[in-house]
Amino acid sequence: MAYSPQDVYARHLVSRRGYPLWTPEPNMNLPDVYIREGLKIGDVGVVVPEDGSFDVFFNVCLPPTHSLHLETGVPDNFTPILLSARDIARFPEAESAGRIISTSSVARVREPDASDEDTERRAQPGLLNYEFTLSSREGAVLILPEGAERYYLRNERLFMDKAIRHAVDWYNFAEQRLGRIISHDSLYLITGFYKARSWSLAAYQQGAGAGETSAQFKAVQVGRGNIAASYTWETTHAMDWRVGPSDLYYNGMANQTVFIQGFKIAVREGILGTKVNVRPDFPTVRTYRVEFSSGSRFSNLWGGGSRSRSGSTANARAPRGK
Repeated sequence: MAYSPQDVYARHLVSRRGYPLWTPEPNMNLPDVYIREGLKIGDVGVVVPEDGSFDVFFNVCLPPTHSLHLETGVPDNFTPILLSARDIARFPEAESAGRIISTSSVARVREPDASDEDTERRAQPGLLNYEFTLSSREGAVLILPEGAERYYLRNERLFMDKAIRHAVDWYNFAEQRLGRIISHDSLYLITGFYKARSWSLAAYQQGAGAGETSAQFKAVQVGRGNIAASYTWETTHAMDWRVGPSDLYYNGMANQTVFIQGFKIAVREGILGTKVNVRPDFPTVRTYRVEFSSGSRFSNLWGGGSRSRSGSTANARAPRGK
């Protein structure tokens, strides 16, 4: 069975760092501050299954007057969460320059053997030149030429309590106000991420008997500008890959979100009422909507739903790597 590059990439690179986005760059339809800085802690939305981007609905920390909320508004009963500077941890060099993140399906990672004529060229500052030998039927690779920064929320209780109280309002907003058709367990509240200035990512899937695959990545001018105009990927078999950011996004800031962490929010109709489940986990990414049975108060765009709840859980914690 063939899977999309986004599905293969996410399935193989999801880890303690979080959920990997096949599309790390900001959505150009968002306000300028998002295009300039990328995703923010407190963003609520879903991972888009077709392209692996994060669709931002609103942010729990921004006021209703913020540019993100001006066009579509905010959910019912919305009040922003006020964070202090110490509520968010920041590590500017969480991943070092030239970092390669891959799965065990990448059997070997090395720099190609140098010939006398190209030794001087490859020794130039900022030049990356990696060769990969891929020994399994599918896998994924992320290269961070300039490393990555890490941010995460320390005071997670504030976010969890807010999500438990207002999950139904948030689903109502997503489906009724924004017109999104989403499953009952797909809402995601971002509590952390890794951001990079530049990146290259790849996913491959090959049929049985295809044999060993090799791939080579080269980039110049790393750290001196946009690498998207100065790269090459060379492979012996077909492979899906992306390099960024393009000139449209590059501003010298780490605004490319390569991993996200957060709370997965689910709402379900039960015998005792509406059950809200909020837990640290990876997002649910579906290409279809999970419908409730006929007669459920959520069977028609969650309309008229009660905000009562029977509880929440915080078990099955995903690795956070703190």
